[in-house]
Amino acid sequence: MNYDYRCDGIDGLVLIDEKYLDEIDDNLLAELDIILDRDGKTELIHDFPNEKWKDVRKRETKNIVEFCNSGKMVLFLANKDEYNCKITISDTKSDSYTYIDVESGKLIVINASELVQCLAYPELEMEILLKIDNVDRGIYSVKYDGIKNIELIKERVHFSDAHNVIEL
Repeated sequence: MNYDYRCDGIDGLVLIDEKYLDEIDDNLLAELDIILDRDGKTELIHDFPNEKWKDVRKRETKNIVEFCNSGKMVLFLANKDEYNCKITISDTKSDSYTYIDVESGKLIVINASELVQCLAYPELEMEILLKIDNVDRGIYSVKYDGIKNIELIKERVHFSDAHNVIEL
């Protein structure tokens, strides 16, 4: 399945099962905003005067990282660019430490900034890059080559060392 992704530099790509959208509250949205701002270039930096952004970012994003590492969401922090992307589902083997729990069978691929904006303002219509409605329920390893090639591999995964926030 193919989709186009455009990134303005302070954004990311999210993979999430539709079921978990309801679990993203205002606190997680705020943390998602912070984690997207890798270099402290947005107005968010003014909320933390006299602090190094690197320290703020690490401290203030623990819950969103935990949410991702629980398998509910995968976040690719992408660089400014445009990509023609592909996502596939297979049954090959993987040694990836990235995984996603597809609980409802409905997988959404969306820009992180769009997710933040539309969950903060529910009256807005969410512009989803790709929605796959017929994914077999279960846990998938996520193998990737940047964001251009993402492969979901259905298999049993060991969760203790999950790494679901990927800085590209």
